[in-house]
Amino acid sequence: MRSRMGMLAAAGLGLSLTSCTQVAKGLRAANLGEDANRVAAAAEKVQSCDKLKVEPAIQEEYALGSALAIHWAQQGGGLMLSDAAEEKLNTYVNTVGRNLAMQSPRPELRWTFGVLKDAKRFNALSAPAGYVFVTHGLLQGVENEAQLAGVLAHEIAHVVLKHALHQYVSVKVSTCKGAAVTGAVVSTVASKLKNASLADGRLDLDSDTGLMGEMVEGTVDAFGKGHRKDEELAADALAVELLLSAGYDPREFSRLLERTSGGGGFFENHPRKEERQERIADLLQARRENADPLARVDVASLQRPALPASFTATVGPGKKPTGVAKDAK
Repeated sequence: MRSRMGMLAAAGLGLSLTSCTQVAKGLRAANLGEDANRVAAAAEKVQSCDKLKVEPAIQEEYALGSALAIHWAQQGGGLMLSDAAEEKLNTYVNTVGRNLAMQSPRPELRWTFGVLKDAKRFNALSAPAGYVFVTHGLLQGVENEAQLAGVLAHEIAHVVLKHALHQYVSVKVSTCKGAAVTGAVVSTVASKLKNASLADGRLDLDSDTGLMGEMVEGTVDAFGKGHRKDEELAADALAVELLLSAGYDPREFSRLLERTSGGGGFFENHPRKEERQERIADLLQARRENADPLARVDVASLQRPALPASFTATVGPGKKPTGVAKDAK
């Protein structure tokens, strides 16, 4: 028995060192009994979970995005849509946002922008399928339309680059593997994930509220850790391109970052604001010096439009931002 347990322990360690297929084949070939067969079966199930690492279908993206959007709206105290003035504000933010989104590689999404009632936090949020939110508190901190556009462009970039979808796929895989290791295939969610791993790896979230709830909860938890540093910098880079395409001056977004406090994010893996500012300046300088006249940027032509009077009247007096560098999820 001791010898068999030692071999099983070694095999278990091997799960992290060799492929699951190799481990399963080795255990079955050794004919070590039921304990080994269970380990081999678990290894095969863990391997099948990797088949969930596929790009979600557009229907799956819309289902996840709409559920996350509802979650963000609830967390932010609801949307500012209680009267004609707030509806006008919402229309303005959507106009600025959709203009930027049409410059992006995914203009076909049903882009939706909203203002959350949260006046305490200076936050911007996004969800798959084209949902972008800014808080009331954020709007009180922007000084012109170019700064607002910079925040929206950064969140649009996260959606376009599918950063949240990547987190969601990781949640699918980890949930599936967790069920495979513990043998919790009796749960409905684990069973559906297993079935998906044996098919095309995609889920029909709209048809199962339980599955939807668990996947959304897992994705929200993943969001709590924030985006990776490279994802934040990639979103800034694409945001600069969107701003330039729409005629806005990216330096205004950099100015907004400069006025924020803290090191650049609620989460330790966010870049420092100084690093983000340097990257933005470098990207703009490269476009100014581009040898191709069609790609070269004339900085003097870039715009910093004033905010409409109705914006300030509805949003209220401005205040110093305390966190736009931080996509607070």
